[in-house]
Amino acid sequence: MSLDKTTIAKRYSKALFEIVSEKGQRDETRAELNQIQQVFNDNEGLGKILTDKGLEQNQKLEILNILTKDASNYVGNLIKMTFDYGRMDYLTVIIDEFNNLCDADEKIVRAKVVSAIPLSDQQLDKMAEQFAKRLKVSEVVLDSEVDDSIIGGAIIKTDSLIYDGSIQTQINQIRQRLIG
Repeated sequence: MSLDKTTIAKRYSKALFEIVSEKGQRDETRAELNQIQQVFNDNEGLGKILTDKGLEQNQKLEILNILTKDASNYVGNLIKMTFDYGRMDYLTVIIDEFNNLCDADEKIVRAKVVSAIPLSDQQLDKMAEQFAKRLKVSEVVLDSEVDDSIIGGAIIKTDSLIYDGSIQTQINQIRQRLIG
């Protein structure tokens, strides 16, 4: 039975998280991993290229050396291990899972707010502050999106929660009550 990418990524990230937390290097590791993730985001398909049988091993090693050149021991070892096991296309998922562990430990929630009109920084800050109080977390980081189909109000979505205060939803609820 083979494990899915997310399960494997959670295992790698948890191991790394525990080690760097114990060593007091979590923030530095997180910053380093996010830089590497940006390289993968800027070079779409890099993970697949590094696992592809069509690319010569020496070419893969050249790319690997560039990625690990300035890496810390822990991050360098993570990259080399994912390469050795043919899982370079898992690396961005591993980094996402590492960030999730850091956020959970620091009681940070990341959410998307969808509104009918663009929200000002001040509105986003106030909304994040109120949502953090409601969730009893230290911080809510909001990513804003505009969708005029919701008419007005806002929808806030986290990985596990949806708070829908949109006018469109309120209209739909009234319709349902009228239908009875």
